[in-house]
Amino acid sequence: MYKLIFTLIFSSVLFGCTSVPVETKNTELEQTLERYISTYQARTDFQRFLSFYADDVVLEDMLYGYKVTSKQQLAEFFNWQSQDVLVLNSQHTLSIEQKIVSIEERTAVLRGIFNPFLYHGKQLGPWRFTTVLHFNEQGLIRYQQDWINYYPRSFVTKAPNLNLKR
Repeated sequence: MYKLIFTLIFSSVLFGCTSVPVETKNTELEQTLERYISTYQARTDFQRFLSFYADDVVLEDMLYGYKVTSKQQLAEFFNWQSQDVLVLNSQHTLSIEQKIVSIEERTAVLRGIFNPFLYHGKQLGPWRFTTVLHFNEQGLIRYQQDWINYYPRSFVTKAPNLNLKR
């Protein structure tokens, strides 16, 4: 009789326990990523765009040969307020073709296209790209590595070699 009562109590305690499923963390990172992509695509709210980045973010544009090591430098690099960029054909700034997310590594890889745009009056794009994003424990981007297929190549002919600057 005691065994039966013990088994019932133990079973109710065991089945009453709940755990947070991995999907919850997955959903949080994926939701952050979706908000980041939407903000980047719209290219209208620069402060919101910057809010996705940690203060000590590192960005490396591997082909352009440019590296930033702070949110302030990142803001100067992207500088949406300059009005030098005008996306054509009422399209988003970029289109995403593939997203790969690793919850354990807090990493996302985006592959897509920067849609045609005017830069200082010159038509550029489309440019294919791959971007690697590493998120910190607060869900902010702490590292970004861009691989953009710049064309014309004159954009990158004098770019420094980031392989030598680790």
